[in-house]
Amino acid sequence: MKRAGNIIYLVICLIFCVLPFAGMTIYRTDTTTENKTLADFPKLKKDGCINLEYFDELSAYFEDHFAFRQELVSADAVIQSKIFQVSNVDTVLAGTDGWLFYTDTVDDYLGQNTTTERQSFNTVHNLSLLQQYVTEQGADFLFTVAPNKNSLYDEHMPYYADQKVSNVRNIDMLKPKFAEAEISYVDLYEPFNKEKEILYLKRDSHWNNKGAVLAYNTILDSLMVEHETYETVKAIREKKEYGDLNKMLYPLTAKPEWNYDYQYDSQWSYVSDEKDVEAAWIETQCPRGNGSLLMFRDSFGNTLLPLMAEQFEKACFSKGTPYRIAEYMEKCKPELVIVEKVERNLDTYMLEPPVMTGPEVELGEIKESNGKADIAVKMEESMEDTAYWVISGELQEKDMDADAGIYIRLKNGEKSKVYEAFTMTTEDSDYGYLLYMRKNDLQSTGLVKDGKITVEIITNKENSLYVVDEKEITLQSQ
Repeated sequence: MKRAGNIIYLVICLIFCVLPFAGMTIYRTDTTTENKTLADFPKLKKDGCINLEYFDELSAYFEDHFAFRQELVSADAVIQSKIFQVSNVDTVLAGTDGWLFYTDTVDDYLGQNTTTERQSFNTVHNLSLLQQYVTEQGADFLFTVAPNKNSLYDEHMPYYADQKVSNVRNIDMLKPKFAEAEISYVDLYEPFNKEKEILYLKRDSHWNNKGAVLAYNTILDSLMVEHETYETVKAIREKKEYGDLNKMLYPLTAKPEWNYDYQYDSQWSYVSDEKDVEAAWIETQCPRGNGSLLMFRDSFGNTLLPLMAEQFEKACFSKGTPYRIAEYMEKCKPELVIVEKVERNLDTYMLEPPVMTGPEVELGEIKESNGKADIAVKMEESMEDTAYWVISGELQEKDMDADAGIYIRLKNGEKSKVYEAFTMTTEDSDYGYLLYMRKNDLQSTGLVKDGKITVEIITNKENSLYVVDEKEITLQSQ
């Protein structure tokens, strides 16, 4: 009898092990609500050679496509979140009372692994150059930050609260630097924090539609733009919102939650072919709107877009990074540029500077360094936009002052021009630099001779300007 029981147990276990594989013939998983791309079936040969990674790729394929994957993931999520109060998805954090948060906001919430002084400098410096470029083109500029959900509603965070290192978040360190650099910035945290009503979705990382209206009003109020406030517009409360985190964690068992649907006579329409707020590039028009807008936004802009599209006669919305600011300023000819970024992704500005030529500058006395820095200057065709050359490299902390800018002098004999570079954080250094240079503009300077140009890297050390590296480069397009 005992032997029969063991056999039955083994058979059941074998069925559970084989079922996901065998079931792929009739019920293969080909869709996912997770923020990932499903693996393709591997090939035995790659580039005419045996694929040595075939079995690793086959394992990845099975992991993504086995039968009943969504059902099993959902069941596992329910068990872990309801019983053990944890998430089975790396990107989702299970909070209290059914709240969900993005895992990548935890460091900022705990005040740990915050940005260094140099990283903060890079972020502010690059935003400052972006603002300078926009205003020099005759448009107004505004930067705003959508707060992380746990910055506003930390009472729903799990046990992490006991592990807080500091109450100072990255944005807290950046705000005074925005003011010092005279960046036109509007704070969204304060108006949201003052509201007694919860304006973010419980199982989504974003604000609800009422929160979007608050953000929209705060932005346009700061610009002193006359606009519809939606205070007298009827908002119907409906339980039909499926949050992004909700669907990631519970792909088949996600439950809807409450949101608001504003009842107004919408006049705006899409001009671009894409007619989805998730699209990377969108153009709109509104006959009763005023002025023109270029808005760089992220997913928080999905709910802002209809409101802004209703306000402006013409509007362009971009989700792409790095910001192709020069191209879009020329294309859209905006009177106003708004840049919106969620708090958790503020490092974008120190990692991916916008695509535009840095401003030409006049420097004072420049000294030759006693010894050249141990760096490698690169000048190559930009992968972001082939109309540009990009000059990049890295300095070291010892090469410069902590708050120093980096300048690039392009030379041909006695002729030269100096440009201010973006300062960057790379994998190896917080003292990286990058300068975009439009090919046609460079050619017109007369600084290129026989396809070659001399590049000098200049920075401040002990409050004096030094040339820390020099290199003659042969220009080659890809």
